[in-house]
Amino acid sequence: MVGYSKDDTMTPNQKIIAGAMSGAVTRFITQPLDVLKIRTQLEKKMSKRKQRTLFETSKKIFHEEGMFAFWHGHNLGQMHSILSTGSQFYVYELTTKYAFQSADDPKYKRTIEFLCGICAGSCSATLVTPLEVIRVRQMLVKEQYRGFFNGAKAVYRSGGPLAFFEGWAAGVLMLGPQVAITFSVFSFLQPIILDYLHKCTEICEQVKFHEHRPEHLLLASSMGALVSGFVSKVIMYPFDLAKRRLQIASHRTENKFYTPTTSRNLVKCSNLIQCISDTVKIEGFLGLYRGLQITVYKALSTNIITFTSYELFCYCLVK
Repeated sequence: MVGYSKDDTMTPNQKIIAGAMSGAVTRFITQPLDVLKIRTQLEKKMSKRKQRTLFETSKKIFHEEGMFAFWHGHNLGQMHSILSTGSQFYVYELTTKYAFQSADDPKYKRTIEFLCGICAGSCSATLVTPLEVIRVRQMLVKEQYRGFFNGAKAVYRSGGPLAFFEGWAAGVLMLGPQVAITFSVFSFLQPIILDYLHKCTEICEQVKFHEHRPEHLLLASSMGALVSGFVSKVIMYPFDLAKRRLQIASHRTENKFYTPTTSRNLVKCSNLIQCISDTVKIEGFLGLYRGLQITVYKALSTNIITFTSYELFCYCLVK
C-alpha cells in the first residue's frame, strides 16, 4: 500500500526499485499520448474550422514523421519517468514514515499525507526539470535535439545553464500539489475499496497489504488511481500548460532542421504570471485548459498503470 504502514515489511530500497520499474513500464505505454499532449498544448489558437482534432494531429504526425515519431524523446522519457516515479514514491514513503513515527495523533493523518505529497512532488519536479526540457524539445523537433548530449548542447546554446530550468517554478507549483492530491486521494480510496472487496469483518481489518489477493489489489489500485489521477490533473492543469510553454522559451527554429507541421507556430512564454494572464486574454479562460482532453486520457492511463504496477511490483518483491 502506498504510504507508511506499521505492518509494512518493505525496505526503502525495495520501494525505490518498485517505483523505478513502475515508471519504466508506464512511460513505454503512454509515450504516444505524451507526444500528442505536448504538441496540442503548444499549438497557437486557430479558428474552430482550422483547429486540428486529436485524430488529425495524429494523422499529420504519422504521415510526416512516421510511426516512430510517437516515441520521439522516449529514451530521455524513460530516464525522466524512472527518476520521477522512483523519487516520488521514495520521498513520499520516507516522509510519511518519519512523520507518522513521530506523530501519534491520527487526526492529522490526511494533512500529513498531503504535505508529504507536496514534498515528494517538489523534489521530483526539481530533479527532472533539466531532462524534461530536453525531452519536450526532442518531441517537437527531433533532429535539432537528437540524443541526450546533443540535446543538452542545443539547449545550452539556446539559453545557457538557466535554459535547463525553464518552467521549473510552474513545475514545482504544479507537481507538488498534484502529487499531494494524487497520493492523498489514492491512499484514502484504495483501503476502502480493498475492504469492500474483501467484505472485511473485524477479524481481517489488520490484514497486511501484501496479503490481499492480487486481483483485488489490482482492481482497488486501478479504481483509486483513476479517480486520483482525474481529480489532481484537472485541478492543476493550468500550471501544466504554462510549464510546457515556458520550457520552450529559448527554443529557436533552425532552417537546417526539418520542423514538422505540428511543431510550428508554437506558443512560448518567459514568465509564469504573464503566461497565464496572456493565455486568458488571447484564448479566454478555457485557453488554460487547451489540450485537457488528451491530458486527461494520459493522466488516467498513467496513474492506473503507475499505481497498479507499483503495487504489483511491491507484492512480488515481498513474496
